[in-house]
Amino acid sequence: MLTARLLVDGLYAGRHASPLRGAGIEFHDYRPYTPGDDPRGVDWKLYGRTDRYYLKRYRRETDLNLHLAVDTSASMAFAGLPRRRGGPAGRSKLAVARELAAALAALALRQGDRAGLSLLDHGLRHHTPPTGSFRRLQAMTATLELAEAGYGPGDLGGALQRLGGLITRRGVVVLIADLLDDPAPLLSGIDRLRHGGSEVAVFQVLTPDELRLSAPDGSGFLLTDPESAGSVRTRPRAVAQRYARLIDAHNDAIRRALAARDTDYTLVRTDRPLHETLRRYLLVRAQRSRGAV
Repeated sequence: MLTARLLVDGLYAGRHASPLRGAGIEFHDYRPYTPGDDPRGVDWKLYGRTDRYYLKRYRRETDLNLHLAVDTSASMAFAGLPRRRGGPAGRSKLAVARELAAALAALALRQGDRAGLSLLDHGLRHHTPPTGSFRRLQAMTATLELAEAGYGPGDLGGALQRLGGLITRRGVVVLIADLLDDPAPLLSGIDRLRHGGSEVAVFQVLTPDELRLSAPDGSGFLLTDPESAGSVRTRPRAVAQRYARLIDAHNDAIRRALAARDTDYTLVRTDRPLHETLRRYLLVRAQRSRGAV
Protein backbone atom coordinates (compact mmCIF):
# COMPACT_ATOMS: atom_id res chain seq x y z
CA MET A 1 0.00 0.00 0.00
CA LEU A 2 1.51 3.28 -1.11
CA THR A 3 -0.08 5.29 1.71
CA ALA A 4 1.36 2.90 4.29
CA ARG A 5 4.83 3.20 2.76
CA LEU A 6 4.64 6.98 2.84
CA LEU A 7 3.47 6.85 6.44
CA VAL A 8 6.42 4.65 7.43
CA ASP A 9 8.89 6.84 5.55
CA GLY A 10 7.69 9.86 7.50
CA LEU A 11 7.88 8.10 10.85
CA TYR A 12 11.30 6.62 10.10
CA ALA A 13 12.66 9.98 8.94
CA GLY A 14 11.52 11.39 12.27
CA ARG A 15 13.62 8.72 14.04
CA HIS A 16 10.72 7.13 15.82
CA ALA A 17 11.41 3.90 17.65
CA SER A 18 9.94 0.45 17.17
CA PRO A 19 6.16 0.33 16.80
CA LEU A 20 6.19 -1.66 19.99
CA ARG A 21 9.22 -2.86 21.89
CA GLY A 22 12.52 -3.24 20.10
CA ALA A 23 14.81 -6.21 20.53
CA GLY A 24 17.61 -6.02 23.05
CA ILE A 25 21.27 -6.88 22.57
CA GLU A 26 23.54 -9.28 24.43
CA PHE A 27 27.30 -9.68 24.63
CA HIS A 28 28.62 -12.19 22.08
CA ASP A 29 32.44 -12.25 22.10
CA TYR A 30 35.59 -10.17 21.64
CA ARG A 31 37.70 -9.33 18.61
CA PRO A 32 41.15 -7.70 18.47
CA TYR A 33 41.28 -3.94 18.06
CA THR A 34 42.53 -2.78 14.65
CA PRO A 35 43.56 0.75 13.60
CA GLY A 36 40.50 2.76 12.64
CA ASP A 37 38.18 1.15 15.20
CA ASP A 38 36.39 3.43 17.64
CA PRO A 39 38.49 3.35 20.85
CA ARG A 40 35.31 3.84 22.88
CA GLY A 41 34.55 0.18 22.18
CA VAL A 42 37.70 -1.08 23.86
CA ASP A 43 37.19 -3.21 26.96
CA TRP A 44 39.65 -1.48 29.28
CA LYS A 45 39.19 -3.99 32.09
CA LEU A 46 40.24 -6.78 29.74
CA TYR A 47 43.18 -4.62 28.60
CA GLY A 48 44.27 -4.32 32.22
CA ARG A 49 44.38 -8.11 32.52
CA THR A 50 45.91 -8.98 29.14
CA ASP A 51 47.75 -5.82 28.05
CA ARG A 52 45.96 -6.21 24.69
CA TYR A 53 43.22 -4.16 23.04
CA TYR A 54 39.93 -5.97 22.43
CA LEU A 55 36.51 -4.76 21.33
CA LYS A 56 33.28 -6.22 22.64
CA ARG A 57 30.92 -7.62 20.03
CA TYR A 58 27.17 -7.81 20.52
CA ARG A 59 24.29 -9.51 18.82
CA ARG A 60 20.57 -9.02 18.96
CA GLU A 61 19.11 -10.86 21.88
CA THR A 62 15.98 -11.66 19.93
CA ASP A 63 14.09 -10.42 16.92
CA LEU A 64 10.69 -9.02 17.79
CA ASN A 65 7.81 -11.14 16.49
CA LEU A 66 4.95 -8.78 15.65
CA HIS A 67 1.57 -10.47 15.10
CA LEU A 68 -0.96 -8.16 13.46
CA ALA A 69 -4.54 -9.29 14.12
CA VAL A 70 -7.07 -7.36 12.01
CA ASP A 71 -10.81 -7.55 12.62
CA THR A 72 -12.61 -8.17 9.32
CA SER A 73 -16.07 -8.82 10.75
CA ALA A 74 -19.12 -7.24 9.09
CA SER A 75 -19.21 -4.18 11.35
CA MET A 76 -15.77 -3.08 10.09
CA ALA A 77 -17.33 -2.14 6.73
CA PHE A 78 -19.13 0.82 8.34
CA ALA A 79 -17.90 4.24 7.19
CA GLY A 80 -20.41 6.53 8.90
CA LEU A 81 -23.94 7.78 8.39
CA PRO A 82 -24.63 9.24 4.95
CA ARG A 83 -24.29 13.00 4.81
CA ARG A 84 -26.04 13.29 1.48
CA ARG A 85 -27.60 10.90 -0.98
CA GLY A 86 -25.27 8.43 -2.58
CA GLY A 87 -22.28 8.32 -0.23
CA PRO A 88 -21.00 7.64 3.29
CA ALA A 89 -19.24 10.14 5.51
CA GLY A 90 -15.70 8.87 5.05
CA ARG A 91 -13.42 5.84 4.91
CA SER A 92 -14.55 2.55 6.38
CA LYS A 93 -13.08 1.22 9.59
CA LEU A 94 -11.63 -1.71 7.66
CA ALA A 95 -9.83 0.59 5.21
CA VAL A 96 -8.15 2.42 8.11
CA ALA A 97 -7.33 -0.87 9.87
CA ARG A 98 -5.70 -2.26 6.72
CA GLU A 99 -3.53 0.82 6.32
CA LEU A 100 -2.50 0.79 9.98
CA ALA A 101 -1.58 -2.91 9.85
CA ALA A 102 0.49 -2.44 6.69
CA ALA A 103 2.34 0.51 8.19
CA LEU A 104 3.18 -1.36 11.41
CA ALA A 105 4.39 -4.39 9.45
CA ALA A 106 6.64 -2.26 7.23
CA LEU A 107 8.01 -0.35 10.23
CA ALA A 108 8.84 -3.60 12.04
CA LEU A 109 10.65 -5.12 9.05
CA ARG A 110 12.58 -1.93 8.39
CA GLN A 111 14.16 -2.13 11.83
CA GLY A 112 15.02 -5.81 11.44
CA ASP A 113 12.10 -7.45 13.24
CA ARG A 114 9.46 -9.88 11.98
CA ALA A 115 5.79 -9.34 11.19
CA GLY A 116 2.87 -11.68 10.60
CA LEU A 117 -0.79 -11.17 9.74
CA SER A 118 -4.06 -12.70 10.92
CA LEU A 119 -7.55 -11.78 9.75
CA LEU A 120 -10.36 -12.35 12.25
CA ASP A 121 -14.14 -12.47 11.93
CA HIS A 122 -16.29 -15.42 13.08
CA GLY A 123 -13.01 -17.33 13.41
CA LEU A 124 -9.39 -17.18 12.31
CA ARG A 125 -9.91 -16.40 8.64
CA HIS A 126 -6.27 -16.06 7.58
CA HIS A 127 -2.90 -16.52 9.28
CA THR A 128 0.61 -15.72 8.03
CA PRO A 129 3.36 -16.46 10.60
CA PRO A 130 5.85 -13.65 11.29
CA THR A 131 8.57 -13.19 8.70
CA GLY A 132 11.48 -10.81 8.16
CA SER A 133 11.26 -11.02 4.37
CA PHE A 134 10.22 -7.93 2.43
CA ARG A 135 8.92 -10.22 -0.30
CA ARG A 136 6.60 -11.81 2.23
CA LEU A 137 5.66 -8.31 3.38
CA GLN A 138 4.44 -7.58 -0.15
CA ALA A 139 2.31 -10.71 0.01
CA MET A 140 0.86 -9.61 3.35
CA THR A 141 -0.02 -6.15 2.08
CA ALA A 142 -1.66 -7.76 -0.95
CA THR A 143 -3.74 -9.90 1.43
CA LEU A 144 -4.71 -6.77 3.34
CA GLU A 145 -5.69 -4.90 0.19
CA LEU A 146 -8.00 -7.74 -0.85
CA ALA A 147 -9.48 -8.27 2.63
CA GLU A 148 -13.21 -7.54 2.78
CA ALA A 149 -15.61 -7.49 5.69
CA GLY A 150 -17.27 -10.83 6.37
CA TYR A 151 -20.90 -11.73 6.95
CA GLY A 152 -22.84 -12.72 10.02
CA PRO A 153 -21.86 -12.53 13.70
CA GLY A 154 -18.19 -12.10 14.49
CA ASP A 155 -16.32 -14.01 17.19
CA LEU A 156 -13.27 -11.93 18.02
CA GLY A 157 -12.64 -13.66 21.33
CA GLY A 158 -12.74 -17.13 19.78
CA ALA A 159 -10.44 -16.05 16.95
CA LEU A 160 -7.91 -14.71 19.47
CA GLN A 161 -8.06 -18.01 21.36
CA ARG A 162 -7.24 -19.82 18.12
CA LEU A 163 -4.42 -17.40 17.33
CA GLY A 164 -2.95 -17.93 20.79
CA GLY A 165 -2.67 -21.62 20.04
CA LEU A 166 -0.63 -20.91 16.90
CA ILE A 167 1.93 -18.58 18.49
CA THR A 168 4.95 -20.65 19.51
CA ARG A 169 7.40 -17.83 20.20
CA ARG A 170 6.85 -14.85 22.47
CA GLY A 171 6.19 -11.58 20.75
CA VAL A 172 3.70 -8.74 20.48
CA VAL A 173 0.14 -9.12 19.23
CA VAL A 174 -1.45 -5.95 17.86
CA LEU A 175 -5.22 -6.21 17.69
CA ILE A 176 -6.93 -3.72 15.34
CA ALA A 177 -10.71 -3.84 15.78
CA ASP A 178 -13.79 -1.75 16.57
CA LEU A 179 -14.50 -3.69 19.82
CA LEU A 180 -18.25 -3.12 19.46
CA ASP A 181 -19.19 -6.38 21.10
CA ASP A 182 -19.42 -8.05 24.49
CA PRO A 183 -16.05 -7.31 26.16
CA ALA A 184 -15.93 -10.64 28.07
CA PRO A 185 -14.95 -12.95 25.15
CA LEU A 186 -12.49 -10.33 23.86
CA LEU A 187 -10.77 -10.06 27.26
CA SER A 188 -10.70 -13.85 27.58
CA GLY A 189 -8.93 -14.03 24.21
CA ILE A 190 -6.42 -11.39 25.29
CA ASP A 191 -5.82 -13.32 28.53
CA ARG A 192 -5.07 -16.42 26.43
CA LEU A 193 -2.44 -14.49 24.46
CA ARG A 194 -0.85 -12.98 27.58
CA HIS A 195 -0.74 -16.31 29.41
CA GLY A 196 1.18 -17.67 26.42
CA GLY A 197 3.83 -14.98 26.95
CA SER A 198 2.73 -12.44 24.32
CA GLU A 199 2.46 -8.73 24.93
CA VAL A 200 -0.79 -7.28 23.56
CA ALA A 201 -1.60 -3.83 22.19
CA VAL A 202 -5.09 -2.80 21.05
CA PHE A 203 -6.11 -0.19 18.49
CA GLN A 204 -9.85 0.52 18.57
CA VAL A 205 -11.02 1.88 15.21
CA LEU A 206 -14.27 3.89 15.25
CA THR A 207 -16.04 6.38 13.02
CA PRO A 208 -17.10 9.78 14.42
CA ASP A 209 -20.76 8.70 14.20
CA GLU A 210 -20.07 5.72 16.46
CA LEU A 211 -18.57 8.01 19.07
CA ARG A 212 -21.25 10.68 18.84
CA LEU A 213 -24.43 9.75 16.99
CA SER A 214 -25.66 12.62 14.85
CA ALA A 215 -27.41 13.54 11.63
CA PRO A 216 -27.02 16.96 9.98
CA ASP A 217 -30.68 17.50 9.20
CA GLY A 218 -32.27 15.63 12.10
CA SER A 219 -33.85 13.12 9.72
CA GLY A 220 -34.69 9.56 10.65
CA PHE A 221 -32.59 6.54 9.77
CA LEU A 222 -33.11 2.82 9.58
CA LEU A 223 -30.10 1.53 11.50
CA THR A 224 -29.16 -2.07 10.73
CA ASP A 225 -26.68 -4.25 12.59
CA PRO A 226 -24.54 -5.79 9.83
CA GLU A 227 -23.76 -8.88 11.94
CA SER A 228 -27.20 -9.79 13.34
CA ALA A 229 -29.28 -8.12 10.57
CA GLY A 230 -31.49 -6.60 13.29
CA SER A 231 -32.71 -3.07 12.56
CA VAL A 232 -34.39 -0.15 14.24
CA ARG A 233 -35.76 3.10 12.84
CA THR A 234 -34.85 6.17 14.88
CA ARG A 235 -33.91 9.81 14.77
CA PRO A 236 -30.27 10.08 15.85
CA ARG A 237 -30.75 13.43 17.54
CA ALA A 238 -33.53 12.02 19.71
CA VAL A 239 -31.31 9.32 21.20
CA ALA A 240 -27.91 11.04 20.93
CA GLN A 241 -27.43 11.80 24.62
CA ARG A 242 -28.34 8.32 25.83
CA TYR A 243 -26.23 6.76 23.10
CA ALA A 244 -23.22 8.90 24.11
CA ARG A 245 -23.51 7.67 27.71
CA LEU A 246 -23.70 4.05 26.59
CA ILE A 247 -20.78 4.15 24.14
CA ASP A 248 -18.61 6.07 26.61
CA ALA A 249 -19.38 3.54 29.34
CA HIS A 250 -18.60 0.64 26.97
CA ASN A 251 -15.28 2.11 25.84
CA ASP A 252 -14.28 3.15 29.36
CA ALA A 253 -14.91 -0.38 30.61
CA ILE A 254 -12.68 -1.79 27.87
CA ARG A 255 -9.92 0.73 28.56
CA ARG A 256 -9.96 -0.04 32.29
CA ALA A 257 -9.91 -3.78 31.69
CA LEU A 258 -7.00 -3.47 29.27
CA ALA A 259 -5.07 -1.20 31.65
CA ALA A 260 -5.51 -3.79 34.41
CA ARG A 261 -3.91 -6.30 32.04
CA ASP A 262 -0.99 -3.98 31.22
CA THR A 263 -2.28 -3.82 27.65
CA ASP A 264 -1.82 -0.68 25.56
CA TYR A 265 -4.99 0.93 24.21
CA THR A 266 -5.20 3.49 21.41
CA LEU A 267 -8.34 4.99 19.89
CA VAL A 268 -8.16 5.42 16.12
CA ARG A 269 -10.75 7.75 14.61
CA THR A 270 -11.40 7.27 10.92
CA ASP A 271 -11.65 11.05 10.42
CA ARG A 272 -8.20 11.80 11.85
CA PRO A 273 -4.85 11.55 10.01
CA LEU A 274 -3.46 8.12 10.74
CA HIS A 275 0.14 9.31 10.94
CA GLU A 276 -0.73 11.61 13.86
CA THR A 277 -2.37 8.79 15.82
CA LEU A 278 0.53 6.43 15.19
CA ARG A 279 3.15 9.07 16.00
CA ARG A 280 1.50 9.81 19.35
CA TYR A 281 1.41 6.11 20.14
CA LEU A 282 5.10 5.64 19.31
CA LEU A 283 6.03 8.60 21.50
CA VAL A 284 4.10 7.14 24.44
CA ARG A 285 5.85 3.80 23.93
CA ALA A 286 9.25 5.45 23.76
CA GLN A 287 8.60 7.41 26.97
CA ARG A 288 7.49 4.26 28.74
CA SER A 289 10.61 2.39 27.56
CA ARG A 290 12.88 5.15 28.85
CA GLY A 291 11.07 5.17 32.17
CA ALA A 292 11.55 1.41 32.53
CA VAL A 293 15.31 1.58 32.05
